[in-house]
Amino acid sequence: MRTHVLIALLGAALLAACSAADSGAPAPDSAHLEPPPPGAGVQYRMVSTVAPGQEIERCKLVVAPPEGLTIRADEVRFSAGSHHVVLYKTAYKEIPAETREGVRVDAAEVHDCNNGATAAWEITGVVAGSQSFSGESFLGDLPDGVALKVEPGAVLVMNTHYLNANPEPIEADARVNLYTMPPEQVEQEAGMLFHYNPFIRVPANGAASARMRCRIDEDISIVRIQSHMHRRGVGFAAHRVRGDGAMEEIYANEAWEEVPARVFPSPLEVKAGEALDFRCDYVNPEPRDVAQGLTTRDEMCMLIGPYFPRTPEIDTCSDAQGFPAETWIGSGAATCADTLACASAAASDAALYGCVVDSCPGAAAQVSGALRCQFSAGHGACADACAGDADRCAACMDEACAADVTACQAAACD
Repeated sequence: MRTHVLIALLGAALLAACSAADSGAPAPDSAHLEPPPPGAGVQYRMVSTVAPGQEIERCKLVVAPPEGLTIRADEVRFSAGSHHVVLYKTAYKEIPAETREGVRVDAAEVHDCNNGATAAWEITGVVAGSQSFSGESFLGDLPDGVALKVEPGAVLVMNTHYLNANPEPIEADARVNLYTMPPEQVEQEAGMLFHYNPFIRVPANGAASARMRCRIDEDISIVRIQSHMHRRGVGFAAHRVRGDGAMEEIYANEAWEEVPARVFPSPLEVKAGEALDFRCDYVNPEPRDVAQGLTTRDEMCMLIGPYFPRTPEIDTCSDAQGFPAETWIGSGAATCADTLACASAAASDAALYGCVVDSCPGAAAQVSGALRCQFSAGHGACADACAGDADRCAACMDEACAADVTACQAAACD
C-alpha cells in the first residue's frame, strides 16, 4: 500500500490561528488599554473595519525594537467583533513584499489573510495573545527572573479573526501590550506551549472527541494553561502523564469562549520523560459533519500556555528537525492497518481526520508513527524526491516509511 498519498491530504498547519467568535457579547473598550510607559515595553495595535455579516482574518507585520524584547508580561484588549488576537514570531529578518502564497501586499499595513496567518507567513512561534474579552491572556505575568525573548529587529505577525454578526459595520480595535524587563535581569527564558491537534471530525447531529499527547524530553515548569475550542466544544481536559503512565488532571474547562486560564500558584513541574495529554469533546447540533479548520464553521483543539526554561521543540511538539512529534489518540475501534487503508482512500482532509478519530486508542503509537513519517516526507529523507517527480517521491516514501507501516500493520488494539 502506498501511504505517501497522505502528504497531499493534510491541509491544516500544525501551528494554526485561533477562531472567531459569533456570540455578539460585549467586549471591554480596547481604547482603555494605554501603551506601557516609556522604557517599560511596547504596544502593537490593529484597527480594521469589518462589514456587516463579514467573517475575515486579518494580519499586520511589525518589527521588534533593535534591542529586542525581554517580555515579563502581556496585556490584551480587543473590541467586539473578534474572539482572539495573537502575536506570532516569524523567521523573517525584514518585512517581506509578498506572502507565502505569492500575493504581493504591503504587509506593514492591515491586510486580509483569510487562509490564516500560518498560510500567509512563515510562523515560528507565539509571543502573546488572548481569546477572552475579560482580559485573560496567553502569557500573563511570568515569575521573577523569567522572560519570553524576541530577537532584535525580529518581524512579528499580529493576527485577528473577526466576525461581525451585526447589521452595521464595526471598527474593530485590537491592542497588545508587552511589558519588558532589563535583559540583565533575565535568569531563564520562557517558551509558549501552542499544541494543536488537527485530527477533528464531528458527525452531523452527533458527538466526538479529539485527543493528543506530547512527550516532554526536558524538565519544564508551566506557569499557566488554557484551552481553545469552537462553539461545538463542550468539554476539555488536560493531564500530566507520569513516567509510569499515571494520569493527573491539571486543567478542565467546558467553555469555548471567555476561556479561563489556570494559573499555578507555584509553576507546575513536568519532568523529562513525562507527557502532556489533552482532549476536546464536541457535540454537533448541525445537519452536516464538522471538521478541523480556521473558521467558525470548523473546529479546533489546542493547549496553550507559557513555561520555562524554553526548548523550541516543546513549543509546538516537534522534534529536533522541526517535524511533528505528537501522538494522536483515536476514540474508535479501527486497527492501525484499517486506519492507514482508510487514510489512503480518503478523498478530503475531513475524511482523513475521521480516519484518525475512528482509530483505536491501543494503536495510537503506531498510527502516529506512520502518519508522522508521511507528514515529514519520510523524516526529511524524501524532501528532494517529493519536490519533483511523483513516482520518484512514491518510491522514496515507500522505502523511508516501510518500518513504520510494517509496525502499524502488525499493531493490535489491546
